[in-house]
Amino acid sequence: MSAERVDGLVDLALELDPGMARMLEYCRYGADGAASRLFFFPLQDVIGDSTRIEPSKALIPESLLVPLWNWISDLDPEAAQEAMDAASSFTDKPVDEPLDETRVRVAASIVKALDELEHEPKESKRLRQQLGVTRFDDVRSIAGMLNSVPALREALDGLPDEIEEMGEEVCAELRDRYEQAIEETPESGVWVLLMIMAKVHKPWRMLRIFERIARREDDFLLTHTDMSSIGDALLSDAEFYLQGFQSAPRTETEMEAAVRAVTQFAAVTVGMTREIGIRKDGAWGQRLFELRNAASQQMERIHEEARRMFELALPETGPRRRSREIPHPGEPAFDQVEIVCNFLYRVKDDAARAAVGNAHALLLEEFKDATEKLGEGILARLRRNVSDDEEADLVRLREVTRILDILGMRSTGEVLLRRAAAAQAA
Repeated sequence: MSAERVDGLVDLALELDPGMARMLEYCRYGADGAASRLFFFPLQDVIGDSTRIEPSKALIPESLLVPLWNWISDLDPEAAQEAMDAASSFTDKPVDEPLDETRVRVAASIVKALDELEHEPKESKRLRQQLGVTRFDDVRSIAGMLNSVPALREALDGLPDEIEEMGEEVCAELRDRYEQAIEETPESGVWVLLMIMAKVHKPWRMLRIFERIARREDDFLLTHTDMSSIGDALLSDAEFYLQGFQSAPRTETEMEAAVRAVTQFAAVTVGMTREIGIRKDGAWGQRLFELRNAASQQMERIHEEARRMFELALPETGPRRRSREIPHPGEPAFDQVEIVCNFLYRVKDDAARAAVGNAHALLLEEFKDATEKLGEGILARLRRNVSDDEEADLVRLREVTRILDILGMRSTGEVLLRRAAAAQAA
């Protein structure tokens, strides 16, 4: 069966019979795969592919889990067997909590093995190749999270899957959960904060608990605390979004992805500066400046591309209009300019928030003016009865109004069409 059909069956079973769903997953992944999934289950909110989702939600590279589990199985065969036994228990809820002591033991074994490899370059290289990593940073991070699972479990207990509001009471509760966790397991603090942030609807609002944890209102010195991990993760997310609008979109799929990237980039970078005072000479302030500068340069390149696309689709607005063929809907040049105009219009507010607003606004006005003038020119020919092809001009006018509509000028386009209809009837 295809993976999609299996996923559908598992989802259906989860609603009707969770135990059956676990059995289906066991059959799908096999004893070893099911054991691995159960062993890392408490960390599932931060397992992912950082090339496809935000780095703050992909602290554990998905691609690392299989080779890491194979190594763990060699490192601690008893732990692997315990996980297999637990995975074969098809209860309504995952029975992973009894594995917490095992996870702590495995974490200690991982750290010990990595420490010993520091003096064994050949063995270190062999293990890096086995795990598919260039450094052991991610492996050490996973060990830190596994060691913190008991504290994480208590800190996250009762929290909703998505924390939508971050008011005074919520922030105070999250601070209390954090402080309780580090009392029991000091090294768990950073993971508690990051795991909580993975649940926050607007992650930058995690910065609201800065004052409650560090007793300060700006980022000075806080970069030396567990809270620095939140700022660094947010900046990594902003960098991730930055990669999403490097060129002008040419398809609907590219446009939706680019719109989201610009919107989220603006939300994170502006959200950070609003939630806490970011010192311009501080580490975060400098990174924010670099990211915004890069965003500005990228949007400038998109603007240049968009101008070329606009003139290609509406050659009548350009300096060599007579020598160019006129594209129509359904042809790539016209369809692509509709997409890029839609993109530019939809991100107009977020472009301003991302420090590229003035140039963006001027470009939109340039396109609006040129399109409206083109429509007025076609209408003038129709009204003066000097059109070489009246039907072709009417078709073109309707096409022009499509662009006006996309650029937020629907009423202007409708007026042009009504006036054209009146000119025909006269």
